[in-house]
Amino acid sequence: MMDISVEQNDALTELINIGVGHAASTLNCLINHTIRLTVPTVEFLSIDKIRHNPPIGDGDGISSVSMSFHGDFDGNASLMFPLVSARTLVAVLTGEEPDSAELDDLRSGTLAEVGNILLNGVMGSLSNMLASTLDYSVPIYQEVPVQDLLGHQEAEAVLIARANFYIDELCIEGNILLFFELGSFQSLIYSINKELMA
Repeated sequence: MMDISVEQNDALTELINIGVGHAASTLNCLINHTIRLTVPTVEFLSIDKIRHNPPIGDGDGISSVSMSFHGDFDGNASLMFPLVSARTLVAVLTGEEPDSAELDDLRSGTLAEVGNILLNGVMGSLSNMLASTLDYSVPIYQEVPVQDLLGHQEAEAVLIARANFYIDELCIEGNILLFFELGSFQSLIYSINKELMA
């Protein structure tokens, strides 16, 4: 884990959970299911550690929604699911059978929208609570081996937030990864310290 204090980590966890809570409220307005989202753990790791020990197994690849952010912090945000979990989530959200041929056609659009709402909720929470300015790119959906996604990242630090999607009787696990470019990690910590001292 990178060098941040317990208080800083707790503040980040709270900010991420606020953003995830807003995203869950938005999703609940769009679908016929009640979604509860929680983030039980948040940690910072180096990009090298992430590449050597990916947060998601690389068996059949992953489904990911990614977008870049620029402003007071620069980097990329990604929501990642194992392909099996992604398929289950889309089946529940769309009402299609898990083995339906239509599910493949729906997967990219459905997960892109879920990722867009969730990542915007998280980044919006960070920027609002830390009085920071951020601009976002249009989210991109990909199904690739996890190392392909991690290989091109130029990050000083990576925040990993484990996200649990509770829908009906299901719990689907995903990962939110925020890749902070050089200098942005320290800017984030500086902003958190200002908030803690306020």
